[in-house]
Amino acid sequence: MKNFATTALLVASVAVRARSSSEVDADCKVQAFVRAEDLAPDHISHGDLRIKVKPAHCADRVASVALRLQLDEFGEVKHLRAGAVLPEIEMSDNQTVSPDFLGFYGGSANDIVYDYGAYDRAMSDPAFWVVKAEERRAWSTEVVLFQNNPNFSKPMVAAFIVASPAVNYPPAVKNYRGGDSQPIRRHADSHLGYHYVAVVEFTNGTTVELPAGHTTFVPTSPPPPPPPGVPFSWNVTLGENKVHEELDLPQDKKNLADRQRCLPEELRSVFVAEVTLEEGNVVRGGQMLRGKVTVHATNGSTTMSDIRITFRATTNEHWATAQAVTGGDDKFEPSSQGLGRPVCVDEYAYVFKEKDGTTPSVWRSPSLSPSLQSRLRVAKPYFDFELEVPKSAVPDFSAFYSSVENWLELRLDVLYSQDADICMNGVDGSRCADAEDENPTDDAFEKTEEGLWDSHTPVGQAVEPRNCRRRLYLTGKVRINVLGNISTQSVDHYLKSGLPSPVILLPQADVVFAVAHPATIVEPIANTSARLLSPQGTFDPHQSRLNFYNFTRRAARAPGPSSRYNGGSYTGLLWKKKVVAMERGILLSEAAEFEAEAQGEIGGQHAFVVTP
Repeated sequence: MKNFATTALLVASVAVRARSSSEVDADCKVQAFVRAEDLAPDHISHGDLRIKVKPAHCADRVASVALRLQLDEFGEVKHLRAGAVLPEIEMSDNQTVSPDFLGFYGGSANDIVYDYGAYDRAMSDPAFWVVKAEERRAWSTEVVLFQNNPNFSKPMVAAFIVASPAVNYPPAVKNYRGGDSQPIRRHADSHLGYHYVAVVEFTNGTTVELPAGHTTFVPTSPPPPPPPGVPFSWNVTLGENKVHEELDLPQDKKNLADRQRCLPEELRSVFVAEVTLEEGNVVRGGQMLRGKVTVHATNGSTTMSDIRITFRATTNEHWATAQAVTGGDDKFEPSSQGLGRPVCVDEYAYVFKEKDGTTPSVWRSPSLSPSLQSRLRVAKPYFDFELEVPKSAVPDFSAFYSSVENWLELRLDVLYSQDADICMNGVDGSRCADAEDENPTDDAFEKTEEGLWDSHTPVGQAVEPRNCRRRLYLTGKVRINVLGNISTQSVDHYLKSGLPSPVILLPQADVVFAVAHPATIVEPIANTSARLLSPQGTFDPHQSRLNFYNFTRRAARAPGPSSRYNGGSYTGLLWKKKVVAMERGILLSEAAEFEAEAQGEIGGQHAFVVTP
């Protein structure tokens, strides 16, 4: 178990150093690249490993090269200890606002100055917090592709296959850790990755591990039931996002108090969205969501303006939530973070540009959160929409540490009166004191005609008031179930015990599956604390702005056990480049002959044998 922990948590730094300038045998350097098809249930994926050794005198210094493929999963959490009470943020004895925080950094000479020192220090005090991180290796498989001291005087390529049993594994998503100028409070994060590792043994007995690329798994779903024949409808009450209210920061408490005093919640209108989807809420990537949203409102002091509909994928950090609840933190509610970019070929269209230029020559990533927006009026409180589910949408899937969930997110812009704005901000600070009333009119022509006299409004659209933001943003969401590739075959979920795992093999080998035996390693507490109990940053709104503009980034310097999950190139992209190059006659004839020979070796189905 100790050796596994060393490999699992420390291989990243060793592999990167070895790849850039391996000094294990004088100045010999080895580069490893994998191109391979994506993995899928009950499927044989083909791939190639390319090894390049330089300089020339190192051509015979490599004794053997093995290729490993493994699925690693990572989860981390920071939650408040049971019974712990964070320090109160008190007013500072010195009420002079520093000139450094005025003007550009958003400060005001009339601001109340608070002392955030004790509160900020508590964020990194283990007496208040529990931190935990662990890595779970779901499976690992390895095969030797070069042996007997091969001559690498020129780059060499070896073919391999990966056979996957009839088991659904989770899709891979690139996880982006953003920096922040504030300390970490309650926190949850997870990641997983399928990564190839080239294990290079030199003739002097030294071994190094090189990241050779990452891949993904494409799960399948059973055929959905036929549409019910009638539209599927449900209602959702729209409300304010109150994620930050639990922080109890002075600026948040003041804003909430001013809002309640000048715009009492009990006097506001209540908005309920009735959402109807013509073909239900079970969809596939590339499908059009056709439906209608109608907003019903009670009488009150607020009026609706615009509505935005967005398809959004998020992660549900169920492992971290369970850890916090078990540890006594009943207020633990990790913010619903957007899903990272799925590992897929769709975003690399520019790589396959034709000579006629029909394919974009610049990087244009497909939107994972397409949205539509419409103006609502008293006479037209509804919006008929057609929204395409992204082709690269990640299907709903529950992994060990977190789950992918897809939603139809609604955001309603709600207007409140100019009097309430002045009450909250004063005449001098009001954002709309000199603007015309924003209440929308039922006269669409009048608003459109007004737009013809405005330099910034597109022809045919209603004029939008600027520098006037008397708006509340109310949100609601509706669950959408996104399916994977449709298959009639019965497929098990990978979290079921006793199931076989994928195996990497030479092309001519018979497929023999072994039962997966997942192993979990808890990260050393010192490393987790260095990342989640960092003393950097502050909740002081002025100082945090200064830190932000100075680009201080805690996350960029923190240790990240899962940083190697997406190391190297995406193997599916390189495989498609090979296929397209052959289709266009770009590959040399000897390469094409080699490919034909390799395909001949692995033609036909292998017998799938499961062994305990």
